[in-house]
Amino acid sequence: MPAYKDTKRGTWYIKIYTKDSVTGKTKQITKRGFRTRRDALDWEAEQRPSRASQTSERFIDFANRYYAFNKPKERTKNSQLAMLKKYAPELIDEPIGKLTKARMMEWYLNFTDTDLKPSTKNLCIGVIRSIFKFASDHYAVPNNAVGLKRVKTGKKKYTTWTPAELEAFLSHVEGEDYRNIYLFMYWTGVRRGEAIALRTQDFDKEKHTVRIHHQLQIYEEDFTPLKTESSERTLKLADPLWEVIAPVLDREDGPFVFGGIHPLPQSTLQIHMDDAIRKSGVKKIRIHDLRHSFATNMIGSGANIVAVSKYLGHATVRQTLDTYTHLLEKADDQMVGMVADLMKST
Repeated sequence: MPAYKDTKRGTWYIKIYTKDSVTGKTKQITKRGFRTRRDALDWEAEQRPSRASQTSERFIDFANRYYAFNKPKERTKNSQLAMLKKYAPELIDEPIGKLTKARMMEWYLNFTDTDLKPSTKNLCIGVIRSIFKFASDHYAVPNNAVGLKRVKTGKKKYTTWTPAELEAFLSHVEGEDYRNIYLFMYWTGVRRGEAIALRTQDFDKEKHTVRIHHQLQIYEEDFTPLKTESSERTLKLADPLWEVIAPVLDREDGPFVFGGIHPLPQSTLQIHMDDAIRKSGVKKIRIHDLRHSFATNMIGSGANIVAVSKYLGHATVRQTLDTYTHLLEKADDQMVGMVADLMKST
């Protein structure tokens, strides 16, 4: 049924036909006052009996069809299904025809009022919206999730360590492989998945370099590609760092620099880190904050922003600039001070 524009009022209206349950006669109903054409069509779709509303097909049934149609990686599908079961248990086993806009908004308001990270909330909301859109496009199910908006993420916050805090932390880390990987990540800025994937063959003993060209992820047993093409990079290591890494390159118990025959399990990295943080008394940070610590130290020491960006494997220098804007503001103050000193000396 098409929607019509009310040119005098600047709104939209729609006409539907229904059958009177008593007389059996068909009558026309006109509904006016919709702000947009989409609002009018959505209302009309809610009034129209759909195949889904007349059956017991559940939201999870359409979710499984959605994944069968799009064929994502098994890891992606499993993690998203686990997320739905954890954060939307009241939706997944419900017949999709009963998940009205009011029901979906009730879930949305409760879900977004939790203490979860904005990125987690937006991922879950995005998955639900995608499944509803799939059901709407292919099975004429009213898209009652279309009004669920992403939450505002704001500026990402992170905490960093000074070199002194790193040393205090490392003195309480149990296991040489764990000490080495934390040290390596802090002084190179590599990502966790990139670090645990490193093998002895990735290091050049003559040039003192390491090639970052693949990663290992929690749900993947094999190597996976890096985030972007620019993430593939070759880093030259500082002499003090090379002195720590070089002896490990001759290990005979396996190919992985951090772990030996098997890479260090990602799940244990944060556990060991939290334990050493508690024992050392340094402030708590995340694994990924080791990467931020490297960037903070380099930019704060006056390193070229282009060089820092390439070292981190960012897709663009703009990404580095946006992430570390506050550090660059401090660098501006330092530069102004240098200009003033130079002017005074002339």
